[in-house]
Amino acid sequence: MKLIIPNFKATSLFEIDINFYKKINVNYLFCDLDNTLDLYTEKIPTQKVIDFVKELNKNNINLIICSNNNKKRVSKYAKILKVDFIYRSFKPFTLKLKKFIEKMNIDTSNCLFIGDQLLTDIKCGNRLGMKTLYVKEIANKNGFFTKINKKIELIYKKRLENSIFCKDWRDIYVDFKKS
Repeated sequence: MKLIIPNFKATSLFEIDINFYKKINVNYLFCDLDNTLDLYTEKIPTQKVIDFVKELNKNNINLIICSNNNKKRVSKYAKILKVDFIYRSFKPFTLKLKKFIEKMNIDTSNCLFIGDQLLTDIKCGNRLGMKTLYVKEIANKNGFFTKINKKIELIYKKRLENSIFCKDWRDIYVDFKKS
């Protein structure tokens, strides 16, 4: 259970104040694509995502798309945004991501892994030693395997809602702003 508990949670990736990432010393956002960053039916980034990436870039925060989807889907989307990407990452397994992290010489203590699935995204980020942020899925439309995963996750989501280990990002941010 410990591996699927995120450090933070949010309703949406887009509600988070950019200063939150700075306060928790994040230089890299490893972000799931489908139903986290955008709908899985969106072939190219929406304006909302383009604006989000521009804001990250202005603040020297690097977005890395980390998806279990195929190369064609992920590369086309990421190239428009001019961000690094990892396709067929096989989350929650970490081998492919560890190779990328080593190649790019990234310090995982400065990373935040963001996703809409506890059993793949959050578990992967925690296994890599990153801070993790769970967001609600953008839409309740998923592929076959994701639908199965989501049914299993329902059991854990109830526990997560009552967990003292996972705080809403706003609560953490307010605590930082006070100090």
